[in-house]
Amino acid sequence: MPRAREGLTFALLFALAGCRSEPVPSIHVVLGPAASDEATFTPRAALAELIEVSPSETTLLVHLPSSERTCDAVAPASVEEVAVALRLTLPAGVKLVPGRFPRPPAVEGTAPLVTTVKLRGRKHELRPGGELSLSRIDASPQGVLEGLLKLEFAGDAEQPATRVSGRFLAHFCKINRLR
Repeated sequence: MPRAREGLTFALLFALAGCRSEPVPSIHVVLGPAASDEATFTPRAALAELIEVSPSETTLLVHLPSSERTCDAVAPASVEEVAVALRLTLPAGVKLVPGRFPRPPAVEGTAPLVTTVKLRGRKHELRPGGELSLSRIDASPQGVLEGLLKLEFAGDAEQPATRVSGRFLAHFCKINRLR
């Protein structure tokens, strides 16, 4: 009987070790050279919206805040909140599919990928550079959007180097399709 108990104990420990969930990914933000310009946070909510604005324009919105949010309610943000917001505008006729979306400079006034970061009560729109990679898209209600942020601006004489990097797994709150 002791051998059976040892076997059962071993099997239970093995099963529990296999049930361990993956760690929640974190996002790293650098907005300048000072320590106060840098933060690493784990989004407490990761929300996405897909909006077909017209037959020739589709927009993906992604919000990754350090505070709790739901699809229906946005709590007032604290000064200490860190958040990353993305707006990806797809070219005419292009559907949202997994792939890489680079951040080139704006052409004729509108950039295809705009990133805004909120850090310590200040909002910053990032300069072009790097890319957004989307690896999984289930554009249905409560579907998921999985991706990798590799957004980086090398800096110049006027602006410091900036970087936003990390993996995310967002849930679609809203899908607005033209009928």
